Amino acid sequence: MTIDNIREQILSQMGFAQLNEIQQKILSSAPTRQNVLLLAPTGSGKTIAFLSRVWWMLENGEKHALVIAPSRELVQQIAEVWQKMHTGIRCVACYGGHDLRTEQNRLEDLGEERSVLVGTPGRLKDHIERENIAVATMDVLVIDEFDKSLELGFEDEMKAIMETLTGLKQRVFTSATHALPIAPWTGFKDYEQIESTSVDISAKGQDQEANGKLEIYQVKSPIPDKLETLRDLLLTIAQKDNYKERGGIIVFANYREAAERIAHYLSEEGIDSALYHGGLDQEFRDKALIRFRGQSIALLVSTDLASRGLDIPEVAHVIHYHLPQSEEAWTHRNGRTARAGASGASYIILGPNEILPEFVDSPNGKLPYYQLAKDTSKGRQMIASPNVTVYIGRGKKEKISKGDVVGFFTKNGGLQGSDLGRIDVLDHCAYVAIRRSVAEAALTKVKGLKIKGEKTHYLIVSGT
Repeated sequence: MTIDNIREQILSQMGFAQLNEIQQKILSSAPTRQNVLLLAPTGSGKTIAFLSRVWWMLENGEKHALVIAPSRELVQQIAEVWQKMHTGIRCVACYGGHDLRTEQNRLEDLGEERSVLVGTPGRLKDHIERENIAVATMDVLVIDEFDKSLELGFEDEMKAIMETLTGLKQRVFTSATHALPIAPWTGFKDYEQIESTSVDISAKGQDQEANGKLEIYQVKSPIPDKLETLRDLLLTIAQKDNYKERGGIIVFANYREAAERIAHYLSEEGIDSALYHGGLDQEFRDKALIRFRGQSIALLVSTDLASRGLDIPEVAHVIHYHLPQSEEAWTHRNGRTARAGASGASYIILGPNEILPEFVDSPNGKLPYYQLAKDTSKGRQMIASPNVTVYIGRGKKEKISKGDVVGFFTKNGGLQGSDLGRIDVLDHCAYVAIRRSVAEAALTKVKGLKIKGEKTHYLIVSGT
């Protein structure tokens, strides 16, 4: 398959009018078979870029590709993009929290056929030690977000994996920043650097700026404990800005315990939020993201785990409850908003003895103060999200598709297509966002009905 064939297939399957700059560059340079360092900001389409390179390699002599990513969610996202490209080449995703035996069976089923294996360092090391992966046959290696994958905490696992990859013919490393030097033990040398701060392509095929207008404010907290200030800020935002039409709000904390404390406090104040950090079970984290993406919850409280590597579209506001600990963290947190040409806002809550880090700057040299509303009662009424998330007890393994979900609720639940939001179909269940005002009535109508001949449960998801 030629580069032009792959390009046309991607455009057709992904609904793009054209590939963007980095996607064109990395695919066009594929015949050189040179190692590649891909530097591109969040939202720039780098996943499609490096997967297109992998696809070309597998169509032109290589058989097996390994993609390593630092988080479970990023692994899932990469695997989903590969499936959407309809390459005809099988992909297996391996990550903690996923059934190990299921992964082992899928790896065994691959046999000698061409394949892509996507996984987190810990789970891949586990499979390698169990001899579930024929590592010596791996031709292509991609390390996505290499600065995270190679940092302290992953280094031992990564070294152990790299020692087994003796047959590599090409390496592709990606990052959103120029964060770390590349360790010699990775074998990454003689590479071509492809860099862009350019555009992403929307599903409608229109060029859009990767970054829109970002407004940055500082918010003063009169006491070291910032919880009340955060509450008033959230209610002021809800009162002043119709963020629900542009996306939700992410509150960033530096520590897991702090994120939990924030979420608990807001719940007691009547402000529902989804909690997200690396110490939570995978199912808990998945449900939090599903609700946030589907706009059935307006607020995500998280550590820096949510600052990159996640498919979270349309975030209108980012709040730094704690000061970011590095310029890199500052950049990635703010990169969650003002994307694809949209406007966004970033707020830094400062306690009495805190000062702005040097890396926090403003176009006019001084960050303006954000004025909190004196009466936030109206904001409290407006903070509710527009949708609810409904759980369906059947998924991909029961042959349920997104189209099945839409057809079921429009035919049996009395809903219009506009009443339905994001739909996520997992292995054995599915989630659909439904407009809050019509959800209860729809669930009453479908209670006890079968979907594709299977009886199941339909429940509104509550809690985080």
